[in-house]
Amino acid sequence: MVEAAKDMARAAVRGTIAGMIAATAVVACGADSVAVPVASASERLRAAVEWLAAPEREGRGPGTDGIEAAADWVAGQFRGIERLQTRLVGGGPFQPFEMTLEATLGPADRNVVELVGPEGADGRPVVVPLELARDFTPLAAGGGGEFDLPLVFAGYGITAPAEHYDDYAPLGAAAKGAAVIVLRQEPQKDDPHSVFDGNQASQHAALARKVANASEHEVGAVVFCNDADADGDSLMAFTRAGEGSNSRTMPVLHLRRTTVQEVVQRSMKRSLADVQKGIDADLEPASRPLEGWRIRGRVAIDRREATSRNVLAFLPGAGRRAAGDAPAIDARELVILGAHYDHLGYGGENSTAPGEKAVHHGADDNASGTAMLIEIARRLAAEGPLPRSVLFIAFSGEERGLLGSGHYAANAVLPLSDTVAMVNLDMVGRLVDDKVIVHGTGTGTGLEELVDRLVARHGLMAAKEPGGFGPSDHASFYAKKVPVLHVFTGSHGDYHRPSDTVDKINVPGMERLADLVADIVRDLATRGDRPAYVEVAAPAFARGGDRPYFGSIPDFGNPGSGYAISGVAKESPAAKGGLQGGDRIVRLGESAITNLEDFDSALRKHKGGDTVPVVVVRDGVEVTLDVTLGPPK
Repeated sequence: MVEAAKDMARAAVRGTIAGMIAATAVVACGADSVAVPVASASERLRAAVEWLAAPEREGRGPGTDGIEAAADWVAGQFRGIERLQTRLVGGGPFQPFEMTLEATLGPADRNVVELVGPEGADGRPVVVPLELARDFTPLAAGGGGEFDLPLVFAGYGITAPAEHYDDYAPLGAAAKGAAVIVLRQEPQKDDPHSVFDGNQASQHAALARKVANASEHEVGAVVFCNDADADGDSLMAFTRAGEGSNSRTMPVLHLRRTTVQEVVQRSMKRSLADVQKGIDADLEPASRPLEGWRIRGRVAIDRREATSRNVLAFLPGAGRRAAGDAPAIDARELVILGAHYDHLGYGGENSTAPGEKAVHHGADDNASGTAMLIEIARRLAAEGPLPRSVLFIAFSGEERGLLGSGHYAANAVLPLSDTVAMVNLDMVGRLVDDKVIVHGTGTGTGLEELVDRLVARHGLMAAKEPGGFGPSDHASFYAKKVPVLHVFTGSHGDYHRPSDTVDKINVPGMERLADLVADIVRDLATRGDRPAYVEVAAPAFARGGDRPYFGSIPDFGNPGSGYAISGVAKESPAAKGGLQGGDRIVRLGESAITNLEDFDSALRKHKGGDTVPVVVVRDGVEVTLDVTLGPPK
């Protein structure tokens, strides 16, 4: 079924974009389609969601023909609205940015590994060539390139202060720059009384945690090996430890246990099984350098890049002269209304239906927001110019970490200093019991009063959240000190599943919300005094209650080595310690930080109340700050 859907999508895109929504009459002229709207807003909204969430759109996943068709369709809708300007970036509506789609393993001649041992009786070192897919496999969680590194045995590769266990402690400086052999699983995994969550796998057993811990110790490579109780000695799948990213440079490999056993036996004079039994018996690490042994070779991991596109349209303002108590309004000031149009494609690691490769339609998330964005653009443009301008943006890359909105916020087409507020639409298709959720009501002066007044006018009830940070595109703007409002109708059991389909959309509810949001944008574009930015003391991107609170906000649109932050939560430990937006964290305590996963892992090695040195790169210079961590939130 998946292949059939792909074939349908390719056929649709090869010709004219013939599946334009039924609620419009379209004259197809490539991407310059001109849409003539029908009379009913409900019909337009329904038809837009149907088109965006159709199987032919392939779940609007990055790199698919379906998302390219969706971007062109949104641009065509904008172009078909009188008074909207779309020649904003290079003479068109598209703001492009790059993203990594997937990692694939390179060919065998670019993935070559061998073990080199001490000199034998003939005075020559022992060389053990390994065969790709039989003896070893690189893993996507790591990087590529050539390497020639000393081998050390690092037990289970765990550093767990709360459990008083650290495989890296006996190694000291020997781990830095070395290739560490790491057993899968964790000590005493079958013991119900183990400090590692009994016989249930604890967080320390996760491969990604072990890779992050190794990175924090600045190792040169990770060599995974099956534990003695593994079912057979097969190699892991290429993506078993994660998809990886360009920020991770150290190779991560999986070698068959029989291969590692030979090295351990020769160096440690004990079998690998006996070494593992010893660790499990008394929780005493057995880590040590494997004297005279090295691993060398090269790894090739190809990461497929793609150009994604934000889609922009601009409604110029008319300005307003001062009159009586009403201040003048500069037409260069603007309100941004945004919604992301991308989704999960055929699933993947963000799907809540793991292992199910099927079109994730994304009718609510976020065909609903995209449809509402276009509908409101049509309405406001038909009314004529407002005092302030309005910029409409359909973002891509939201599901990959707010990439599109992060890119716009860092490369604003119109100055953020002129941006009065940003209103975000994400999952607005399932209104229930007249209740709408509005985030950001505390991020600007007068916003809560505005929401209360307009929600009541439309016969709705609002659950208000004052903070401006959260897992949607408004966070990228709040991090740049722009007041925000995020409109949302709530999560549901179909979230990030193939079952998020059009038949579950409340179209009359969408029309009511379109009325509300149009009024919100109109009010922001008309009121005399622009909302003043307010920093709200609220947790940002909380990840659960098992790690100390730090209070940083990730900058997903700023790739590179280290953990880039776009800001810090008010009154958070990070703020009190002096961190600020634009910093890139490269060390926390004794841990080197390569990316967000390393940072999360390093935090878990501390507890609330600990004061830890944090090294950041700020304007190209390393700065050390002391941060006193808060209790878990």
